[in-house]
Amino acid sequence: MYALTLMLGKCVATLRGAFFSIFLNEICFFYFGVINMIYEKKKLLIYKLISFALLLLVVFIPIIKICNKPKDAKIIKDNGYINYYYEYLNETVVDMEVTFDNEVSSANITIAFYDREDNLLETKTEYFYSYGENKTFSKTIYSIDGKVDSYEILDYEVTMPPALSYLLIMILIYGGIFIFIFFIGTLLLSCKIYNYNGNEIVVYAGGFHHYIKVNGIKTDEHNTIISYTAIHLSCTLDDGTLLDATISMTNRISLKINNKLYLGKRR
Repeated sequence: MYALTLMLGKCVATLRGAFFSIFLNEICFFYFGVINMIYEKKKLLIYKLISFALLLLVVFIPIIKICNKPKDAKIIKDNGYINYYYEYLNETVVDMEVTFDNEVSSANITIAFYDREDNLLETKTEYFYSYGENKTFSKTIYSIDGKVDSYEILDYEVTMPPALSYLLIMILIYGGIFIFIFFIGTLLLSCKIYNYNGNEIVVYAGGFHHYIKVNGIKTDEHNTIISYTAIHLSCTLDDGTLLDATISMTNRISLKINNKLYLGKRR
């Protein structure tokens, strides 16, 4: 039994080491692959990662807010102060301040008021509220029969604020639409790299910037936000070879060399 347990332990350790090694190799491959990317490929990758991260943010913010929304609130502190006693009316005005452990929208609080001999003078249910979400509420309670000396909170019922405020909902809706359009736009961005007779040819189709480069030198470009026709970029190599790149309205790229479609080596 001990030998079997030892063998299983060694197998688990070996598998763990193998998985860690594979994971580390993948990270290194991705890291060095990004490092060795040409500028255009890096730029497109950064755009796509940023837009995807923003899209995830828009999706997960409501989920996190809803999951973390407190279900209830409890009174953790309360204070009552005699504001004024009207002797000729035998009525007292009391200032109340109540603090909850979570933010609430409003609360109905039932309070019993007593005189110096602890006789019940009156029980009132008061509505506490404020503009926005708060933990501390203050209210002046008028016309309490008798001269108040002490009080006791008997019961209360709170109204919790919604998990998502109206402003946040509007920001998420309009921001989400903009980010989604931006994300779809990044998926249409394209870049192709060709090798022809020792020449590195880069055709870049960005959001509004389109160009062709040969051996790191930009030879033709076209800048536009919206194009209703295909974009043509062309140049001539040192040996007289004619390059003609076509970028479709959806940023698909094709390359012709000497008026013939080139399907040669690219990366």
